[in-house]
Amino acid sequence: MRIKQMRLNNVRIDQSRKRAAKWALLAAAVAFAAPVWAQREFTILPSTTAVDSFPATISVPPARFDDESLSTIRIPQNLPNKPAQSIGVERLPSRRSWIILSAVQHSAAAFDAYSTRQSIGNGGVERDPFMQPFAHSPAIYAAIQVGPLLLDYAARKMQRSHYDAARKLWWAPQSAATVLFIASGVHNLHVANQR
Repeated sequence: MRIKQMRLNNVRIDQSRKRAAKWALLAAAVAFAAPVWAQREFTILPSTTAVDSFPATISVPPARFDDESLSTIRIPQNLPNKPAQSIGVERLPSRRSWIILSAVQHSAAAFDAYSTRQSIGNGGVERDPFMQPFAHSPAIYAAIQVGPLLLDYAARKMQRSHYDAARKLWWAPQSAATVLFIASGVHNLHVANQR
């Protein structure tokens, strides 16, 4: 029974291959004949629908080029083109400085999370509404990294901006966040030591 089924499957595969080959040959013949037919003549149907009218046939003569016809071609003078606004590689801020600033920013965020946990352990309260759900668990270390990730993306986009001001100030979001994380961490440790 199994051998009979395998033979039937092989026959089906052979038939489908033959059918695919026939369609491929037909498509190749049509692709070969279509340009030849189109170059010979065009048939235009008349606008009236009279029964005794026949389609008109127009023959298209091949294009002929001679010196006189080529001399009448007008070539416009080269106009000064406006240079495309592209940013040269030498004008882009370095990726190394972006990575260093990102590492410092993420470290400052981790310091803030650590100091928050220390402060809460000594009776402090988390006042940031976004961090309150994570304040009593180690999940705060992951949750606090969301902000720096967004600022890393913004700084990288600013580095590659077409605006000079954005390229010059790409470091500002990461630096401001780093300063705020460090200030918050110092404040949290101060609160933790007072209790």
